[in-house]
Amino acid sequence: MSSMPAEKCKQCSLFFNRDFFCSHLSPDELTNLSGISRTMAMHRGEAVSAEALKAWPIIAVASGVLSIQHLLEDGRRSIAAFFMAGDIIDFRSFADHARGQVIALSKANICRLSPQVFKQIVKNNPDAQEIMWENLRNQSFRAMDHSSDLAKKRALEKLASFLFECRCHYTIAPQGSTVSIPVRRIDLADYLGMQPETVSRCFRDLEEQGIIEFKTLSSVTIKDVPLLRQIANGAKDASAYQPADKTMKILRFA
Repeated sequence: MSSMPAEKCKQCSLFFNRDFFCSHLSPDELTNLSGISRTMAMHRGEAVSAEALKAWPIIAVASGVLSIQHLLEDGRRSIAAFFMAGDIIDFRSFADHARGQVIALSKANICRLSPQVFKQIVKNNPDAQEIMWENLRNQSFRAMDHSSDLAKKRALEKLASFLFECRCHYTIAPQGSTVSIPVRRIDLADYLGMQPETVSRCFRDLEEQGIIEFKTLSSVTIKDVPLLRQIANGAKDASAYQPADKTMKILRFA
């Protein structure tokens, strides 16, 4: 961990991506924030300690994926939320309420922001304030969608919804049809409330139906976006899963 001078910020996605918070700061604001903030490079499975969260409770994700995880007494794990590049998470009071652990699901780079300087910037910089509000809205919408997925949707519907979540954040192809899956399947299973075998079976079902095509284990092309959207939205009519150009067997819901 080290102090992050403003010059280093210019190599960070939080600065050069215009959709992210730090790109909307003035040079003085960036210098003040970076001078008293801390960077942290995390490995998969590494946690941010409760003590660290108390001292530096506002985290900006520059790359990789963070999660909030809960571990039950019998060893079962639940992943309540993902946070991806560009997300800013306010963990003030988080460690006092036993709400789980903040754990990296991949190699990740984060910036732990000074609460005092961050608060002042958000108060005085309308552009930075708007970015922050937009980020919070997106996190709220993701949380609501995820809650609905867990409560009502079947396995295949959950996975289809997750692919659209990835499409919003991890698009590879210019057309927006090829996306990166940023987490391992065992983590995805814990996020969706499924078994890893069910995740693999659902992926296989979608691929066999010609709806998706895997480029690599972590890169998938959505070949039939409307049909995948129907599945994600919980269409119950089997005829809705019949593409116009060919006959398709009814998808299996695990």
